[in-house]
Amino acid sequence: MNGLMLDTRGSKNVSLDDLRTIPTPEVLGSRHRPIPHAELVDSLVDGITGRGWRVANMNLGIAAHGASVFGTMDLRRNGFTIGDPGDEMPQPLGEMGTLFGFRSSTNSTTSIRAVAGKRVFVCSNMMLSGDMFVLRRKSTTGINLREVIEEGLDKFLIQSDALDRDVDRLRNTAITDTDAKARIFDMFNAEVLPSRLLKPVATNYFHPNESFTDCQPRSLLGLNNAATRSIQGLKPEAQLDAAQNIGRHFQLAA
Repeated sequence: MNGLMLDTRGSKNVSLDDLRTIPTPEVLGSRHRPIPHAELVDSLVDGITGRGWRVANMNLGIAAHGASVFGTMDLRRNGFTIGDPGDEMPQPLGEMGTLFGFRSSTNSTTSIRAVAGKRVFVCSNMMLSGDMFVLRRKSTTGINLREVIEEGLDKFLIQSDALDRDVDRLRNTAITDTDAKARIFDMFNAEVLPSRLLKPVATNYFHPNESFTDCQPRSLLGLNNAATRSIQGLKPEAQLDAAQNIGRHFQLAA
């Protein structure tokens, strides 16, 4: 996904500088303390970089006339490898990246929420944990944004580590074509994805384009990638929700 695509009326892609131009949100009551979107994103970036990561790419969007914000951050760590430090041949970073997805609102409709994920570099699709974690209750007076971010990043690292293990499980679970057909049926029977994506998922897995190397392994990971590739044409929040639904179905970081 090269950028967020939008589905709700009035939603649009924005930059961090755009967020800074949004007026300070109106206070809705004595206990309401709206957190400006730019302040939230700045705090997330500060917390991430303070832990030795860098934000390689960031996609942001707003909706509800600017009251809601959502986005993803691709994270990298210099010299990071996949595998235990004692491994003789750890896998170098290059196959997958760490993804941080979040959403929030200034009108008390949504708490600050986040999810751990992986970015498959070869096709830029998202693999999200099935569990969204709430960083804190909805914006209220007395909220300490720095503490909220620290708590959220602690949860993110735990969830991201669990997701690494689950990805290995999918990679190491081989399936037959007959099993794959049954699993695709189960996926759509459970309404994990819109029915119109049935053909794209099946095509991505059984007849992938030569460049779709991530879909070629005859494994649960290949099937997961076929599903996540199929949602790239969906629009912003719908795409995030669909990726999370796929994560739940494949029991990622359950």
